[in-house]
Amino acid sequence: MKNSLSLREKHVLIELAKNSRISDRDLATKLKTSQPTVTRIRSKLMNDEFVDRFLIIPNVEKLGIQFHAFTFIRTAHPAVTKKLSQWAIEHPSILFASEGEGLHNHTFVFESLHSDYGEYAQFIRVFREKFAGQISDLTPFFIDTKSISKFYHWHSIVEDRVSKLKIIPEDGKKLSRGERFRQALEKIPNPLKPRETKETKTSLPEGDAPNE
Repeated sequence: MKNSLSLREKHVLIELAKNSRISDRDLATKLKTSQPTVTRIRSKLMNDEFVDRFLIIPNVEKLGIQFHAFTFIRTAHPAVTKKLSQWAIEHPSILFASEGEGLHNHTFVFESLHSDYGEYAQFIRVFREKFAGQISDLTPFFIDTKSISKFYHWHSIVEDRVSKLKIIPEDGKKLSRGERFRQALEKIPNPLKPRETKETKTSLPEGDAPNE
């Protein structure tokens, strides 16, 4: 997978990060380009894996979620880590999960959303029962969703990182039908513009004047 984009591709990616619901027609109008060009770039961004999928970011409080938790786990067994990963993938309350390294030698972390502490406590009881004797430590970090100051602002990350990517020239790219048509129109002589002839380009020698 390449890690460079044309300037127009960068602009499309930034706008999609701000609002993935925007239509190709509206995006083309905003970027002053053609709709087929935007459609082609959107597909290319997906094919080149710059975009994994298009998601909504919900208002978690509207869904009855008021408790946000990060749970750090320590285990020394790779087989257990693999089981943790699979369990996290299958659990609907877990938003994010990954192996890693951190304070007190924790090796795994998952982020989960719950309606309240009681729901989280039940979630952890089930977890401890499933992995009894397989983990050596579990440390939670709790968040009240009302205290969240920034929640997955992907558009700001995309805009910052895209600006740092290498720009590739668009020369040699396949043009859309609309772009080819516009370029053809530009080559047609303007009938209202006086045409230069050989006579108008020829100047008279100094001192010679036309006979009256």
